[in-house]
Amino acid sequence: MKKAFSLVSDLSLEAKDILINSDISLDIADVLYEADTKKVIEILEEYDILIIGVRTTISKEILKHLTSHKVIATISIGTDHIDEEVKSSSMVTVISLKDASVVSVAEHIFSLILALNKRLYESNKLVLEGNGRRNNLHEKPEDISMKKLGLIGAGNITKEVIKIAKIFNMEMVCYTRNPLKHKDLEDYGVSFRSLDEVLSESDIINVSIPLTDETRFLISEDKIKLMKETATFINTSRADIVDNEALLKKACEFETFYVGLDVDLDKDRDLFSKYRNNVIVTPHTAGFSKQAIDRMDYELASKIKEYVMKEI
Repeated sequence: MKKAFSLVSDLSLEAKDILINSDISLDIADVLYEADTKKVIEILEEYDILIIGVRTTISKEILKHLTSHKVIATISIGTDHIDEEVKSSSMVTVISLKDASVVSVAEHIFSLILALNKRLYESNKLVLEGNGRRNNLHEKPEDISMKKLGLIGAGNITKEVIKIAKIFNMEMVCYTRNPLKHKDLEDYGVSFRSLDEVLSESDIINVSIPLTDETRFLISEDKIKLMKETATFINTSRADIVDNEALLKKACEFETFYVGLDVDLDKDRDLFSKYRNNVIVTPHTAGFSKQAIDRMDYELASKIKEYVMKEI
């Protein structure tokens, strides 16, 4: 019997049942998503499978202490919180998610796009302040139909975004390092462009890519300068993909430049704390809907079950 320990304290009943019915003994921590390297090492000394969230960092230090193969299963699409040496080690199998939160993130992306272009955030503030007249808006609301949508990344989230964009009859261009791998997007009317072309041509830009050494600060200050002064920029990926200080500088310089972010705020909390008419920031909640959490727990438990069954 395999032994599993979950640092995710609110694992769903369905996920628990999948694991237990797969002949896996399961223990669950009292604290959600929290464990330092020392604690992780202690857990892996006793357990075969460790279930974590994005707030648990897995250091390469753990490799020095492994005497048998381990499974680290993360309730996230991204795996940048797990050291590259751990992910490539023959002593560890990393299991992550692929599909569970895709719909929720895509919906959140369009929530940000619409809220910014329809001036919902500013309108609500004006009403609360007793200034609820439409003429008090700094700029009239805009339609997003027929606008050009620039897509950075061509993964599952982007594909779901494309489905929604089709409803708004948006023209779509995409930057990806491997356009030949994603030729199927052309069936949806997507054209491939260079990164600079996507940034300079698009009315609305969405970033949906993982954080890697290659993508860290991909959207640099120089790249931000390429964007239209009237563009809407959305990032629901990791914060470090973008130079957020330069991004907000542009938003302050041009009230017609709109920014919607869904990112962890640990590092840039002070930067985002000021109200701006043309900026909306949410604390990495895009994939945190009730339905997404249930799907994530189910998908992860199913993948762990599949892995264990292959090992038998």
